[in-house]
Amino acid sequence: MYTFTGVSASPGIVMGPVEQIDHGTAGLHRIVCDPFRERALYDVAVVLAKDELRRLSQRAKGPDADILLFQIALLEDESFTNEIGDYIAAGAGGAAAVERAEQIFAGRLNNVDDEYIRERSVDVCDVCRRVVDILDGRPRRRLHLKRPSILVADRFFPSDLFSLDRRMILGLASNQDSTVSHAAIMARSMGIPAVVQLGDGVAALAAGHLAILDASVGDTGTFIVQPSGTHMAEADCKIAQSRLHGRTPDPVAALLCLTKDGTAFRLLTATNATSDPEEPLTQGAAGIGLLRTESVLLDDLPEETQFSTLREKLQNSDGAMVAVRTCDTNADDNSPWTAEMAKRLHGHRLFFPQIKALLRAAPYGDLRVLFPMIAGVEDWESCMREVEVCRTQLRNAGVEMQSPPFGCIVDMPSAALLAGELIDHGVQMLAIDIEDLTRYTMGLVQDSDAAVNRVDNPAVQRLVKEVVEQARARGVEVYLCGITVASITRIPVYLHLGIRAFSVEPAALLPLKKLLMAEDLRKE
Repeated sequence: MYTFTGVSASPGIVMGPVEQIDHGTAGLHRIVCDPFRERALYDVAVVLAKDELRRLSQRAKGPDADILLFQIALLEDESFTNEIGDYIAAGAGGAAAVERAEQIFAGRLNNVDDEYIRERSVDVCDVCRRVVDILDGRPRRRLHLKRPSILVADRFFPSDLFSLDRRMILGLASNQDSTVSHAAIMARSMGIPAVVQLGDGVAALAAGHLAILDASVGDTGTFIVQPSGTHMAEADCKIAQSRLHGRTPDPVAALLCLTKDGTAFRLLTATNATSDPEEPLTQGAAGIGLLRTESVLLDDLPEETQFSTLREKLQNSDGAMVAVRTCDTNADDNSPWTAEMAKRLHGHRLFFPQIKALLRAAPYGDLRVLFPMIAGVEDWESCMREVEVCRTQLRNAGVEMQSPPFGCIVDMPSAALLAGELIDHGVQMLAIDIEDLTRYTMGLVQDSDAAVNRVDNPAVQRLVKEVVEQARARGVEVYLCGITVASITRIPVYLHLGIRAFSVEPAALLPLKKLLMAEDLRKE
Protein backbone atom coordinates (compact mmCIF):
# COMPACT_ATOMS: atom_id res chain seq x y z
CA MET A 1 0.00 0.00 0.00
CA TYR A 2 1.24 3.47 -0.93
CA THR A 3 -0.35 6.69 0.37
CA PHE A 4 0.31 10.04 -1.28
CA THR A 5 -0.87 13.43 -0.12
CA GLY A 6 -1.73 16.30 -2.42
CA VAL A 7 -4.08 19.26 -2.76
CA SER A 8 -7.83 18.79 -3.20
CA ALA A 9 -8.90 20.47 -6.46
CA SER A 10 -12.45 19.08 -6.69
CA PRO A 11 -14.31 17.42 -3.80
CA GLY A 12 -15.42 13.80 -3.61
CA ILE A 13 -14.19 10.25 -3.08
CA VAL A 14 -13.88 7.39 -5.57
CA MET A 15 -12.27 3.96 -5.77
CA GLY A 16 -11.34 2.11 -8.93
CA PRO A 17 -8.66 1.00 -11.38
CA VAL A 18 -6.02 3.50 -12.46
CA GLU A 19 -5.25 4.40 -16.07
CA GLN A 20 -2.28 6.59 -16.91
CA ILE A 21 -2.20 9.28 -19.59
CA ASP A 22 1.41 9.21 -20.73
CA HIS A 23 2.43 11.94 -23.13
CA GLY A 24 5.46 9.86 -24.03
CA THR A 25 8.68 10.94 -25.67
CA ALA A 26 8.64 12.38 -29.15
CA GLY A 27 11.51 12.67 -31.57
CA LEU A 28 12.46 9.02 -32.13
CA HIS A 29 13.55 7.91 -35.63
CA ARG A 30 13.10 11.31 -37.26
CA ILE A 31 14.53 11.93 -40.71
CA VAL A 32 14.95 15.60 -41.62
CA CYS A 33 14.23 16.45 -45.27
CA ASP A 34 15.08 19.63 -47.17
CA PRO A 35 13.53 22.87 -45.79
CA PHE A 36 10.90 23.14 -48.53
CA ARG A 37 9.58 19.64 -47.83
CA GLU A 38 9.74 20.15 -44.04
CA ARG A 39 7.71 23.35 -44.37
CA ALA A 40 5.16 21.61 -46.59
CA LEU A 41 4.83 18.76 -44.07
CA TYR A 42 4.40 21.28 -41.28
CA ASP A 43 1.65 23.16 -43.17
CA VAL A 44 -0.23 19.90 -43.78
CA ALA A 45 0.12 18.91 -40.10
CA VAL A 46 -1.36 22.27 -39.04
CA VAL A 47 -4.37 21.77 -41.32
CA LEU A 48 -4.96 18.30 -39.86
CA ALA A 49 -4.53 19.55 -36.29
CA LYS A 50 -7.02 22.41 -36.83
CA ASP A 51 -9.55 19.98 -38.32
CA GLU A 52 -9.22 17.72 -35.27
CA LEU A 53 -9.61 20.68 -32.89
CA ARG A 54 -12.69 21.97 -34.73
CA ARG A 55 -14.34 18.55 -34.49
CA LEU A 56 -13.62 18.49 -30.77
CA SER A 57 -14.93 22.05 -30.33
CA GLN A 58 -18.26 21.11 -31.91
CA ARG A 59 -18.91 18.77 -28.96
CA ALA A 60 -17.50 21.10 -26.31
CA LYS A 61 -19.31 23.77 -24.30
CA GLY A 62 -18.33 26.86 -22.37
CA PRO A 63 -14.70 27.04 -21.20
CA ASP A 64 -13.93 23.74 -22.96
CA ALA A 65 -14.79 25.23 -26.34
CA ASP A 66 -12.86 28.37 -25.44
CA ILE A 67 -9.71 26.31 -24.85
CA LEU A 68 -9.97 24.61 -28.23
CA LEU A 69 -10.63 27.87 -30.05
CA PHE A 70 -7.54 29.33 -28.39
CA GLN A 71 -5.45 26.43 -29.69
CA ILE A 72 -6.74 26.99 -33.21
CA ALA A 73 -5.96 30.71 -32.89
CA LEU A 74 -2.40 29.92 -31.82
CA LEU A 75 -1.82 27.78 -34.92
CA GLU A 76 -2.97 30.77 -37.00
CA ASP A 77 -0.85 33.29 -35.09
CA GLU A 78 1.63 35.00 -37.41
CA SER A 79 4.45 35.30 -34.86
CA PHE A 80 4.08 31.62 -33.92
CA THR A 81 4.14 30.52 -37.56
CA ASN A 82 7.09 32.77 -38.40
CA GLU A 83 9.10 31.41 -35.47
CA ILE A 84 8.66 27.87 -36.77
CA GLY A 85 9.22 28.84 -40.40
CA ASP A 86 12.49 30.60 -39.63
CA TYR A 87 13.85 27.59 -37.77
CA ILE A 88 12.85 25.22 -40.58
CA ALA A 89 14.52 27.55 -43.10
CA ALA A 90 17.70 27.33 -40.99
CA GLY A 91 17.75 23.54 -41.54
CA ALA A 92 15.71 22.16 -38.62
CA GLY A 93 13.00 19.54 -39.03
CA GLY A 94 9.36 20.60 -38.74
CA ALA A 95 8.77 18.65 -35.51
CA ALA A 96 11.90 20.07 -33.86
CA ALA A 97 10.87 23.58 -34.92
CA VAL A 98 7.44 23.13 -33.30
CA GLU A 99 9.04 21.82 -30.10
CA ARG A 100 11.31 24.86 -30.00
CA ALA A 101 8.36 27.22 -30.52
CA GLU A 102 6.50 25.40 -27.73
CA GLN A 103 9.31 26.16 -25.29
CA ILE A 104 9.46 29.82 -26.35
CA PHE A 105 5.74 30.58 -26.30
CA ALA A 106 4.87 28.50 -23.24
CA GLY A 107 7.74 30.19 -21.45
CA ARG A 108 6.38 33.63 -22.35
CA LEU A 109 2.95 32.75 -21.02
CA ASN A 110 4.41 31.44 -17.78
CA ASN A 111 5.88 34.90 -17.20
CA VAL A 112 2.66 36.86 -17.84
CA ASP A 113 1.08 38.63 -14.86
CA ASP A 114 -2.50 37.66 -15.68
CA GLU A 115 -3.27 34.32 -14.05
CA TYR A 116 -5.86 33.17 -16.59
CA ILE A 117 -3.54 33.83 -19.53
CA ARG A 118 -0.58 32.26 -17.71
CA GLU A 119 -2.49 29.02 -17.21
CA ARG A 120 -2.85 28.76 -20.98
CA SER A 121 0.81 27.68 -21.26
CA VAL A 122 -0.50 24.11 -21.01
CA ASP A 123 -2.64 24.80 -24.09
CA VAL A 124 0.48 25.79 -26.01
CA CYS A 125 2.10 22.49 -25.00
CA ASP A 126 -1.08 20.61 -25.88
CA VAL A 127 -1.53 21.99 -29.39
CA CYS A 128 2.20 21.79 -30.18
CA ARG A 129 2.28 18.15 -29.10
CA ARG A 130 -0.69 17.48 -31.40
CA VAL A 131 1.20 18.91 -34.39
CA VAL A 132 4.40 17.08 -33.44
CA ASP A 133 2.51 13.79 -33.14
CA ILE A 134 1.07 14.27 -36.62
CA LEU A 135 4.55 14.96 -38.00
CA ASP A 136 5.98 11.94 -36.16
CA GLY A 137 3.10 9.69 -37.18
CA ARG A 138 1.98 9.12 -33.59
CA PRO A 139 -1.71 8.59 -32.70
CA ARG A 140 -3.44 11.56 -31.02
CA ARG A 141 -5.95 9.46 -29.07
CA ARG A 142 -3.70 7.73 -26.58
CA LEU A 143 -6.23 6.17 -24.26
CA HIS A 144 -9.47 4.26 -24.72
CA LEU A 145 -11.25 3.57 -21.43
CA LYS A 146 -13.06 0.24 -21.38
CA ARG A 147 -14.22 0.67 -17.78
CA PRO A 148 -14.70 3.58 -15.34
CA SER A 149 -11.24 4.53 -14.11
CA ILE A 150 -9.22 7.05 -12.14
CA LEU A 151 -6.98 8.93 -14.56
CA VAL A 152 -3.45 9.82 -13.57
CA ALA A 153 -0.91 11.98 -15.36
CA ASP A 154 2.21 13.98 -14.72
CA ARG A 155 0.20 16.94 -16.03
CA PHE A 156 -3.12 16.85 -17.86
CA PHE A 157 -3.53 18.49 -21.25
CA PRO A 158 -7.05 19.77 -22.06
CA SER A 159 -7.34 17.43 -25.07
CA ASP A 160 -6.62 14.46 -22.80
CA LEU A 161 -10.10 14.90 -21.34
CA PHE A 162 -11.95 16.21 -24.41
CA SER A 163 -11.33 12.97 -26.29
CA LEU A 164 -12.66 10.69 -23.55
CA ASP A 165 -16.16 9.59 -22.56
CA ARG A 166 -16.54 11.56 -19.33
CA ARG A 167 -18.90 8.93 -17.91
CA MET A 168 -15.84 6.67 -17.73
CA ILE A 169 -13.76 9.11 -15.66
CA LEU A 170 -14.04 8.44 -11.94
CA GLY A 171 -11.49 11.02 -10.85
CA LEU A 172 -8.25 12.81 -11.70
CA ALA A 173 -4.89 12.55 -9.94
CA SER A 174 -2.00 14.71 -11.11
CA ASN A 175 1.64 15.03 -10.17
CA GLN A 176 1.94 18.72 -11.04
CA ASP A 177 -1.35 20.48 -11.88
CA SER A 178 -2.55 23.29 -9.59
CA THR A 179 -6.02 24.08 -8.24
CA VAL A 180 -6.45 26.73 -10.94
CA SER A 181 -5.22 24.56 -13.83
CA HIS A 182 -7.60 23.60 -16.63
CA ALA A 183 -7.69 20.03 -15.33
CA ALA A 184 -8.88 21.25 -11.92
CA ILE A 185 -11.43 23.63 -13.42
CA MET A 186 -12.77 20.90 -15.70
CA ALA A 187 -12.96 18.42 -12.82
CA ARG A 188 -15.10 20.84 -10.82
CA SER A 189 -17.35 21.52 -13.81
CA MET A 190 -17.70 17.78 -14.41
CA GLY A 191 -18.39 17.12 -10.73
CA ILE A 192 -15.62 14.53 -10.34
CA PRO A 193 -13.02 14.35 -7.55
CA ALA A 194 -9.49 15.56 -8.27
CA VAL A 195 -6.26 15.69 -6.31
CA VAL A 196 -3.26 17.60 -7.67
CA GLN A 197 0.39 18.23 -6.72
CA LEU A 198 0.99 14.63 -5.65
CA GLY A 199 4.66 14.78 -6.61
CA ASP A 200 6.90 13.28 -9.26
CA GLY A 201 6.54 9.61 -10.09
CA VAL A 202 3.12 9.01 -8.52
CA ALA A 203 1.26 8.62 -11.82
CA ALA A 204 3.67 6.00 -13.16
CA LEU A 205 3.66 4.04 -9.89
CA ALA A 206 -0.15 3.97 -9.70
CA ALA A 207 -0.81 2.91 -13.30
CA GLY A 208 -2.61 -0.42 -13.57
CA HIS A 209 -3.41 -0.72 -9.85
CA LEU A 210 -6.53 -0.23 -7.74
CA ALA A 211 -6.60 3.08 -5.90
CA ILE A 212 -8.70 5.31 -3.65
CA LEU A 213 -8.82 9.02 -4.45
CA ASP A 214 -10.19 10.98 -1.49
CA ALA A 215 -10.78 14.72 -1.78
CA SER A 216 -13.83 14.71 0.46
CA VAL A 217 -12.47 16.58 3.48
CA GLY A 218 -10.76 19.99 3.54
CA ASP A 219 -8.04 21.26 1.24
CA THR A 220 -5.86 18.16 1.49
CA GLY A 221 -6.47 15.13 -0.73
CA THR A 222 -5.08 11.61 -0.51
CA PHE A 223 -4.33 9.03 -3.17
CA ILE A 224 -3.98 5.47 -1.87
CA VAL A 225 -2.53 2.94 -4.30
CA GLN A 226 -3.13 -0.79 -3.62
CA PRO A 227 -5.23 -0.01 -0.51
CA SER A 228 -5.69 -2.44 2.34
CA GLY A 229 -9.02 -4.14 3.06
CA THR A 230 -9.68 -1.71 5.90
CA HIS A 231 -9.13 1.32 3.68
CA MET A 232 -11.39 -0.20 1.02
CA ALA A 233 -14.18 -0.76 3.54
CA GLU A 234 -13.90 2.83 4.80
CA ALA A 235 -13.95 4.14 1.23
CA ASP A 236 -17.03 2.04 0.40
CA CYS A 237 -18.85 3.59 3.35
CA LYS A 238 -17.90 7.17 2.36
CA ILE A 239 -18.85 6.59 -1.27
CA ALA A 240 -22.25 5.16 -0.29
CA GLN A 241 -22.94 8.21 1.88
CA SER A 242 -21.92 10.61 -0.88
CA ARG A 243 -24.17 8.86 -3.40
CA LEU A 244 -27.13 9.05 -1.06
CA HIS A 245 -26.44 12.72 -0.52
CA GLY A 246 -26.17 13.24 -4.25
CA ARG A 247 -29.74 12.03 -4.79
CA THR A 248 -31.14 14.54 -2.35
CA PRO A 249 -30.99 18.25 -3.23
CA ASP A 250 -29.01 20.19 -0.66
CA PRO A 251 -31.66 22.00 1.43
CA VAL A 252 -29.27 24.90 2.01
CA ALA A 253 -29.78 25.99 -1.63
CA ALA A 254 -33.39 26.95 -0.84
CA LEU A 255 -32.63 28.82 2.40
CA LEU A 256 -32.50 32.61 2.64
CA CYS A 257 -29.03 34.16 2.58
CA LEU A 258 -28.98 35.29 6.20
CA THR A 259 -26.28 35.14 8.86
CA LYS A 260 -27.04 33.90 12.38
CA ASP A 261 -27.93 37.43 13.47
CA GLY A 262 -30.20 38.01 10.45
CA THR A 263 -27.84 40.06 8.28
CA ALA A 264 -28.67 39.54 4.61
CA PHE A 265 -26.05 38.80 1.97
CA ARG A 266 -26.19 37.96 -1.75
CA LEU A 267 -24.45 35.22 -3.70
CA LEU A 268 -23.61 35.67 -7.38
CA THR A 269 -22.02 33.16 -9.71
CA ALA A 270 -19.08 33.49 -12.10
CA THR A 271 -19.09 32.08 -15.62
CA ASN A 272 -17.67 32.46 -19.13
CA ALA A 273 -19.16 34.24 -22.13
CA THR A 274 -19.10 31.00 -24.14
CA SER A 275 -20.99 28.96 -21.53
CA ASP A 276 -24.45 27.70 -22.44
CA PRO A 277 -26.69 30.83 -22.51
CA GLU A 278 -29.71 28.71 -21.60
CA GLU A 279 -28.06 27.39 -18.45
CA PRO A 280 -30.09 28.71 -15.49
CA LEU A 281 -28.51 30.33 -12.48
CA THR A 282 -27.41 27.49 -10.24
CA GLN A 283 -28.00 26.77 -6.57
CA GLY A 284 -29.89 29.94 -5.76
CA ALA A 285 -27.40 32.46 -7.19
CA ALA A 286 -28.93 35.94 -7.46
CA GLY A 287 -27.14 36.80 -10.69
CA ILE A 288 -23.85 36.62 -12.58
CA GLY A 289 -21.23 38.70 -10.81
CA LEU A 290 -18.45 38.03 -13.29
CA LEU A 291 -18.92 37.07 -16.93
CA ARG A 292 -15.44 36.63 -18.40
CA THR A 293 -14.97 37.52 -22.07
CA GLU A 294 -11.41 36.47 -23.00
CA SER A 295 -12.86 34.68 -26.02
CA VAL A 296 -13.50 38.09 -27.59
CA LEU A 297 -9.76 38.75 -27.60
CA LEU A 298 -8.63 35.23 -28.41
CA ASP A 299 -11.16 34.46 -31.13
CA ASP A 300 -11.78 37.95 -32.53
CA LEU A 301 -15.55 37.42 -32.35
CA PRO A 302 -17.52 39.84 -34.57
CA GLU A 303 -19.87 42.38 -33.01
CA GLU A 304 -23.00 40.57 -34.19
CA THR A 305 -21.92 37.27 -32.59
CA GLN A 306 -21.16 39.01 -29.30
CA PHE A 307 -24.48 40.85 -29.36
CA SER A 308 -26.50 37.67 -30.00
CA THR A 309 -24.70 35.80 -27.21
CA LEU A 310 -25.15 38.62 -24.70
CA ARG A 311 -28.81 39.15 -25.61
CA GLU A 312 -29.56 35.44 -25.14
CA LYS A 313 -27.67 35.38 -21.83
CA LEU A 314 -29.66 38.37 -20.55
CA GLN A 315 -33.01 37.05 -21.77
CA ASN A 316 -32.41 33.77 -19.94
CA SER A 317 -31.38 35.46 -16.70
CA ASP A 318 -35.01 36.36 -15.79
CA GLY A 319 -34.05 39.89 -14.78
CA ALA A 320 -31.05 38.88 -12.67
CA MET A 321 -27.88 40.96 -12.84
CA VAL A 322 -25.25 40.02 -15.44
CA ALA A 323 -21.92 41.82 -14.90
CA VAL A 324 -19.55 41.57 -17.87
CA ARG A 325 -15.79 41.93 -17.44
CA THR A 326 -14.45 43.49 -20.62
CA CYS A 327 -11.25 42.44 -22.38
CA ASP A 328 -8.08 44.36 -21.68
CA THR A 329 -4.74 43.78 -23.39
CA ASN A 330 -2.93 45.49 -20.51
CA ALA A 331 -3.34 42.19 -18.66
CA ASP A 332 -1.78 40.18 -21.50
CA ASP A 333 1.80 41.48 -21.70
CA ASN A 334 4.22 39.18 -23.54
CA SER A 335 1.41 36.99 -24.89
CA PRO A 336 2.06 35.86 -28.48
CA TRP A 337 -0.92 37.82 -29.79
CA THR A 338 -0.16 41.10 -27.93
CA ALA A 339 1.54 42.86 -30.84
CA GLU A 340 -1.24 42.00 -33.26
CA MET A 341 -3.93 43.01 -30.77
CA ALA A 342 -2.19 46.32 -30.08
CA LYS A 343 -2.03 46.99 -33.81
CA ARG A 344 -5.71 46.14 -34.21
CA LEU A 345 -6.67 48.45 -31.35
CA HIS A 346 -4.95 51.44 -33.02
CA GLY A 347 -3.95 52.82 -29.63
CA HIS A 348 -7.36 52.32 -28.02
CA ARG A 349 -7.83 50.59 -24.69
CA LEU A 350 -11.12 48.80 -25.39
CA PHE A 351 -12.36 46.56 -28.17
CA PHE A 352 -14.98 48.65 -29.95
CA PRO A 353 -16.98 45.65 -31.28
CA GLN A 354 -17.36 44.40 -27.71
CA ILE A 355 -18.47 47.76 -26.33
CA LYS A 356 -20.96 48.27 -29.15
CA ALA A 357 -22.35 44.77 -28.59
CA LEU A 358 -22.76 45.56 -24.88
CA LEU A 359 -24.57 48.83 -25.61
CA ARG A 360 -26.90 47.04 -28.01
CA ALA A 361 -27.60 44.18 -25.56
CA ALA A 362 -28.29 46.44 -22.56
CA PRO A 363 -32.06 46.85 -23.24
CA TYR A 364 -32.59 43.09 -22.85
CA GLY A 365 -31.79 42.75 -19.14
CA ASP A 366 -29.94 43.98 -16.08
CA LEU A 367 -26.52 44.35 -17.71
CA ARG A 368 -23.54 45.88 -15.91
CA VAL A 369 -20.12 46.51 -17.51
CA LEU A 370 -16.87 46.26 -15.55
CA PHE A 371 -13.48 47.48 -16.78
CA PRO A 372 -10.42 45.59 -15.42
CA MET A 373 -6.91 46.93 -14.82
CA ILE A 374 -8.06 50.44 -13.86
CA ALA A 375 -5.12 51.98 -11.99
CA GLY A 376 -6.76 55.35 -11.48
CA VAL A 377 -8.99 58.11 -12.84
CA GLU A 378 -6.95 58.53 -16.05
CA ASP A 379 -7.56 54.89 -17.04
CA TRP A 380 -11.26 55.19 -16.22
CA GLU A 381 -11.73 58.35 -18.27
CA SER A 382 -9.85 56.78 -21.17
CA CYS A 383 -12.34 53.89 -21.18
CA MET A 384 -15.35 56.19 -20.96
CA ARG A 385 -14.11 58.33 -23.87
CA GLU A 386 -13.95 55.20 -26.00
CA VAL A 387 -17.43 54.15 -24.85
CA GLU A 388 -18.68 57.54 -26.03
CA VAL A 389 -17.09 56.95 -29.44
CA CYS A 390 -19.01 53.67 -29.68
CA ARG A 391 -22.24 55.37 -28.62
CA THR A 392 -21.78 57.98 -31.33
CA GLN A 393 -21.13 55.35 -34.01
CA LEU A 394 -24.27 53.41 -33.07
CA ARG A 395 -26.34 56.58 -32.82
CA ASN A 396 -25.24 57.73 -36.27
CA ALA A 397 -26.10 54.30 -37.68
CA GLY A 398 -29.58 54.45 -36.14
CA VAL A 399 -28.97 51.30 -34.01
CA GLU A 400 -31.04 50.79 -30.86
CA MET A 401 -28.93 50.85 -27.72
CA GLN A 402 -28.90 51.73 -24.05
CA SER A 403 -26.14 52.73 -21.63
CA PRO A 404 -25.82 50.18 -18.82
CA PRO A 405 -24.20 51.02 -15.47
CA PHE A 406 -20.41 51.14 -15.86
CA GLY A 407 -18.01 50.14 -13.11
CA CYS A 408 -14.57 48.69 -12.63
CA ILE A 409 -12.77 45.69 -11.23
CA VAL A 410 -10.66 46.56 -8.22
CA ASP A 411 -7.70 44.30 -8.96
CA MET A 412 -4.80 46.63 -8.07
CA PRO A 413 -4.00 48.44 -4.79
CA SER A 414 -4.11 51.83 -6.56
CA ALA A 415 -7.74 51.25 -7.55
CA ALA A 416 -8.61 50.38 -3.95
CA LEU A 417 -6.94 53.49 -2.57
CA LEU A 418 -8.53 55.71 -5.23
CA ALA A 419 -12.02 54.16 -5.08
CA GLY A 420 -13.56 57.44 -3.91
CA GLU A 421 -12.01 59.45 -6.74
CA LEU A 422 -13.12 56.83 -9.27
CA ILE A 423 -16.70 57.03 -8.01
CA ASP A 424 -16.57 60.82 -8.13
CA HIS A 425 -15.62 60.54 -11.81
CA GLY A 426 -18.55 58.30 -12.73
CA VAL A 427 -17.86 54.73 -11.55
CA GLN A 428 -21.26 53.25 -10.71
CA MET A 429 -20.21 49.94 -9.14
CA LEU A 430 -17.05 48.22 -7.88
CA ALA A 431 -16.19 44.53 -7.97
CA ILE A 432 -13.15 43.63 -5.88
CA ASP A 433 -11.26 40.71 -7.44
CA ILE A 434 -9.93 39.35 -4.18
CA GLU A 435 -7.41 36.95 -5.70
CA ASP A 436 -5.92 39.48 -8.13
CA LEU A 437 -5.86 42.19 -5.47
CA THR A 438 -3.95 39.79 -3.22
CA ARG A 439 -1.46 38.93 -5.96
CA TYR A 440 -0.67 42.56 -6.72
CA THR A 441 -0.62 43.60 -3.07
CA MET A 442 1.57 40.76 -1.80
CA GLY A 443 3.97 40.58 -4.75
CA LEU A 444 2.61 37.17 -5.78
CA VAL A 445 1.86 37.96 -9.42
CA GLN A 446 3.55 34.74 -10.57
CA ASP A 447 2.24 32.52 -7.77
CA SER A 448 -1.54 32.18 -7.85
CA ASP A 449 -1.58 29.23 -5.43
CA ALA A 450 0.18 31.29 -2.77
CA ALA A 451 -2.20 34.18 -3.39
CA VAL A 452 -5.24 31.94 -2.77
CA ASN A 453 -3.85 31.10 0.66
CA ARG A 454 -3.38 34.78 1.58
CA VAL A 455 -6.59 36.44 0.41
CA ASP A 456 -7.34 37.31 4.04
CA ASN A 457 -3.96 38.98 4.64
CA PRO A 458 -4.28 42.08 6.87
CA ALA A 459 -2.95 44.36 4.11
CA VAL A 460 -5.56 43.07 1.69
CA GLN A 461 -8.26 43.42 4.34
CA ARG A 462 -7.27 47.04 4.86
CA LEU A 463 -7.57 47.78 1.15
CA VAL A 464 -11.00 46.12 0.99
CA LYS A 465 -12.15 48.09 4.02
CA GLU A 466 -11.01 51.29 2.30
CA VAL A 467 -13.09 50.45 -0.78
CA VAL A 468 -16.16 49.55 1.30
CA GLU A 469 -16.02 52.78 3.29
CA GLN A 470 -15.52 55.02 0.24
CA ALA A 471 -18.29 53.25 -1.69
CA ARG A 472 -20.71 53.32 1.24
CA ALA A 473 -20.16 57.06 1.76
CA ARG A 474 -21.13 57.64 -1.87
CA GLY A 475 -23.97 55.11 -2.09
CA VAL A 476 -22.23 52.86 -4.64
CA GLU A 477 -22.58 49.06 -4.79
CA VAL A 478 -19.45 47.01 -4.06
CA TYR A 479 -18.97 43.25 -4.00
CA LEU A 480 -16.25 40.61 -3.86
CA CYS A 481 -15.42 38.43 -6.88
CA GLY A 482 -12.60 36.08 -7.88
CA ILE A 483 -13.63 33.59 -5.16
CA THR A 484 -12.75 29.93 -5.76
CA VAL A 485 -13.24 26.70 -3.87
CA ALA A 486 -9.68 26.96 -2.58
CA SER A 487 -10.26 30.35 -0.94
CA ILE A 488 -13.77 30.15 0.55
CA THR A 489 -12.68 29.43 4.15
CA ARG A 490 -10.86 32.80 4.17
CA ILE A 491 -13.79 34.82 2.82
CA PRO A 492 -16.12 35.22 5.88
CA VAL A 493 -13.79 37.88 7.32
CA TYR A 494 -14.97 40.22 4.56
CA LEU A 495 -18.57 39.86 5.71
CA HIS A 496 -17.40 41.49 8.94
CA LEU A 497 -15.72 44.27 6.95
CA GLY A 498 -19.00 45.23 5.30
CA ILE A 499 -19.11 43.17 2.10
CA ARG A 500 -22.65 41.94 1.47
CA ALA A 501 -22.37 40.35 -1.99
CA PHE A 502 -19.99 37.65 -3.19
CA SER A 503 -19.38 36.35 -6.73
CA VAL A 504 -18.20 32.72 -6.57
CA GLU A 505 -17.34 29.93 -8.98
CA PRO A 506 -20.31 27.49 -9.12
CA ALA A 507 -18.62 24.70 -7.14
CA ALA A 508 -18.05 27.07 -4.22
CA LEU A 509 -21.54 28.61 -3.99
CA LEU A 510 -23.12 26.31 -1.42
CA PRO A 511 -19.97 25.76 0.68
CA LEU A 512 -19.51 29.53 0.99
CA LYS A 513 -23.21 30.02 1.75
CA LYS A 514 -22.98 27.58 4.65
CA LEU A 515 -19.92 29.38 6.04
CA LEU A 516 -21.54 32.82 5.80
CA MET A 517 -24.80 31.59 7.36
CA ALA A 518 -22.80 30.42 10.38
CA GLU A 519 -21.35 33.91 11.00
CA ASP A 520 -22.72 36.16 13.75
CA LEU A 521 -22.04 39.86 13.27
CA ARG A 522 -23.37 40.71 16.76
CA LYS A 523 -20.05 39.53 18.21
CA GLU A 524 -18.23 42.59 16.88
